[in-house]
Amino acid sequence: MTFEDSISIPKPKNGETRGIITVKAAEASLAAAAAAFGEAKFGLLRAERSAGRISLLYGLKGRQLDAGALAYELNN
Repeated sequence: MTFEDSISIPKPKNGETRGIITVKAAEASLAAAAAAFGEAKFGLLRAERSAGRISLLYGLKGRQLDAGALAYELNN
């Protein structure tokens, strides 16, 4: 079972090369995935950045991350 979500990348501030994903945006994505998976444990399988969006694929065998770790992973 998988669940796909996407996060909109904010425009970069002056002096930054790309927009930063916030912990709040990561929390919202994790909450949507948690609703889809119910009580089952899930994690991030794949993240792809393109055209102002990050597409996230969650699955039962993915890396389990909290919101802070997910935001860090997506920004680096």
